[in-house]
Amino acid sequence: MSSEKNADPNSNNKRRESHSSNSDDDSRLWKDALGACTRSEVDNILCEALGGSLSCQPDDSLATGGHEPGSQEVDAQPCTPENRSSQPSAFQGSPRTRISGRTIRLSLCEWANFIDEDATFVDKSAAIADVMSPRVGKVIAGMYPRRMGKTTFLQTLANFLDIVGDMPRSQREHQFRQSALYELHSEFFEANFAKYPVIMLDFKTSCPKSFEDTPSSICRSMLSATKKYITLLRQLVSGAYDEYEHLNVDKRAVQREKEFIASLITKFDHFRSTVDFNTSHIQTLSAIIPDLMEILYGLFGRRSVLIVDEYDAPFMSALCHVKDADEQAKIQQTYSEFLCESLKNNKHLHSGILVGVFDVRGVGLGSGLNNVDSYMAHSGFAGTRLTENPFQHAFGFTINDVWGLINDYVDNQWPHRPAITSLELGRFKRDLLVGCIQHFDGYRIGQVHHVFNPHAILSLIRELRLVKSLTDVNYSSYAFWTETGSMKVVETIKASSAQDLSRYCEYLSSSFLRQSEYRQHQGPLAEHMSLDFIDDAAVGSIGSQEQPQFPPDVDKETREELADICMVRSGDTFHDMQSLGHGLLQASTIMRLLYQAGYIVPIAKDRVGIPNSEVHRALEQFYERVAAQLKISTSLLESIHEEMGIYRCDLQRFSRSLHSCMVSIPSLREDTSERFYQTILSSYLFPATRSGYAIHNEAMMENGRADTLLFPAPGHLCFDRTPMSYYIFELKSYDGTTTPTSAKRTTVDNRRKVARHVFRQAMQAQTQIYERYYSTLAEKARTCDLIHVVGVSFWMNRFCMIATKRRREESADGTISWPAVRYEGSVEIEATVEYEHLGDRLEDAENGILREVVVVDGHLVILTI
Repeated sequence: MSSEKNADPNSNNKRRESHSSNSDDDSRLWKDALGACTRSEVDNILCEALGGSLSCQPDDSLATGGHEPGSQEVDAQPCTPENRSSQPSAFQGSPRTRISGRTIRLSLCEWANFIDEDATFVDKSAAIADVMSPRVGKVIAGMYPRRMGKTTFLQTLANFLDIVGDMPRSQREHQFRQSALYELHSEFFEANFAKYPVIMLDFKTSCPKSFEDTPSSICRSMLSATKKYITLLRQLVSGAYDEYEHLNVDKRAVQREKEFIASLITKFDHFRSTVDFNTSHIQTLSAIIPDLMEILYGLFGRRSVLIVDEYDAPFMSALCHVKDADEQAKIQQTYSEFLCESLKNNKHLHSGILVGVFDVRGVGLGSGLNNVDSYMAHSGFAGTRLTENPFQHAFGFTINDVWGLINDYVDNQWPHRPAITSLELGRFKRDLLVGCIQHFDGYRIGQVHHVFNPHAILSLIRELRLVKSLTDVNYSSYAFWTETGSMKVVETIKASSAQDLSRYCEYLSSSFLRQSEYRQHQGPLAEHMSLDFIDDAAVGSIGSQEQPQFPPDVDKETREELADICMVRSGDTFHDMQSLGHGLLQASTIMRLLYQAGYIVPIAKDRVGIPNSEVHRALEQFYERVAAQLKISTSLLESIHEEMGIYRCDLQRFSRSLHSCMVSIPSLREDTSERFYQTILSSYLFPATRSGYAIHNEAMMENGRADTLLFPAPGHLCFDRTPMSYYIFELKSYDGTTTPTSAKRTTVDNRRKVARHVFRQAMQAQTQIYERYYSTLAEKARTCDLIHVVGVSFWMNRFCMIATKRRREESADGTISWPAVRYEGSVEIEATVEYEHLGDRLEDAENGILREVVVVDGHLVILTI
């Protein structure tokens, strides 16, 4: 490792990389700025079960206790109009959040242009210390979804390090001394500002579609990257030292290397004027950057930093556009050798930083660059090979960045602000933040949670100039991320297996829908949605929550976890990618490509999911296109509806899938509230809304409010094949004697006692429906074929469900009646049997768990205690 890198002084750094479940450095800085804010563990655990219950096979064990579900502690009260300032200084935010500029320019990437045009700029400079840390490799590569601010960060990095930047050194220094990097890493700043020659290659436009185009494509990137230093060398060899006095150029080295410098300039000029390139030029082209680094080392005594933006673009372009496998390989090999000349065994290289979207190590980059430490979004998760991720603070917007942008724009630039009251203004900011979380949040990089897509956030804020009232923001109509340029790689995907792809997408979509519905009712976001104002500390409370950790989605056919399919490198996957653009791909390869493209994101080392509503809509559109090609159903959730049982009026199947969900929630206690179980049930049912059902909690009936209704909504789909059913659920939480220890709770005797108690409670729930809601229910269900009256009593993560089925009959005079329909079952218990002995009859001698489906006097009874 070079001496300059070893000398990086990080001893006084205020922020270090984290290895904990959330970012330790964030927590420490938050304590300094806002005071400690507690975190809810329960929110994550509940989202786990709701995310993947259909596909996983959970450990069928009883809960052993935990925190009260849904309880949250927030150490700050919401702001009031009196104590909220309208000036941006009132926003404190994260100690790392720096926002400058007054005009949103979506097309800008150049660091200097942000300053010249006074464009809105979110400072990510503090991450420079992480990327340049001696703890990471000499050559590193980061692979993250598009439109996450990668180019802007690289431009910031280059202007900080570069001896010759995009603006005079004094002006750059003035700007950077106001940055988060200077505040958080002052010693690193002094040791590294403007100390290195920086060469920045951009492969974004260097994407040949044939091998013949490869030399000219490489040449264009090389000429652009080296131009400013070639200009510098021209001036120096001509004797114009005064202009560069501040660079401390070794004049004797200039004279000593004059012929070498002249030779390099000649080659540069030759390639700049060359029109007809051929493969014989490649070797000379590849040597120009290493030769330039050698010369610059002699002049400045500093090794160079090489930055490569979109380094994967030419490799993926070859896969998409070149059908001949041999020609693909030649293009990829040429680019690999070009990079190797500068990045491997180069004694004049200080650091190499490569950034792109797709992992191309197995399709061309290969063994040539085996000295690269590669980081993806999940790198740095606990349990992964790489224990830290140097890019985790470099890309995307944090929740504090988003909150700062909202405050700055609404307070100082929104043209309609004078027309609304302070109370309305606070609600408007609250709704904007909540909308951004629901539609543009969900990414994760390393240990940093709640990463937003910058382009989507800036696009939304720019759109606010057209918003005249508080109700005009229509998030569902926005597709900022998916409409920003085409994703040719995804657009060219063709699947070889409709069944596999359908299952994978169904798991992801149903998990996302349940998670989203749950967050509407539980957790810090739901709590703050009811407030008139959200203050900085409240934002800190929301931001400190980890992303929900889905249970591992296990494919029921292949028994593979989706996280392994998406994250783990596979030789078969790389071999399959050779058919990209012109052949059929395995479903596992498609999942990996969607993961790298950002349609699927990491949640933990063994969990993946869809990040937000905007991307969910995009994934649905992708699936519909592929399904149409394969001539299969375009309904993304059809088999999930079948699995749930609701679609076919199969409550036995529904209870099995709900049971799988419940046993995955270890934090549910004996005193868990009925309202919390209601949230779980409605969230679990939520995917049914995509096939035409509607869910109504706390529905107003004649004599009170029914807990949960599920019924066909206008515009429902496919009910012509099945009876239209109206479901009413009345819920009870366990109100019997609690057991102090888990050992006593799990005994067969205790579960018999609990089984009898929850059975009585479930009967009470059914009785309540008939006594208080039935007349209204019969009227509401007039257009349906069946009514299902369901009483459910919960005990920890188990339940007893009692269901009655009634069929609609219409007489000749138009009178509608609802006679009961008996359930038929293999085990029937007469009504004369004492119900308190039910638990004795349901003991499963094999594993000691009381669980059975029986029919009692025509009622369906399902017990999972």
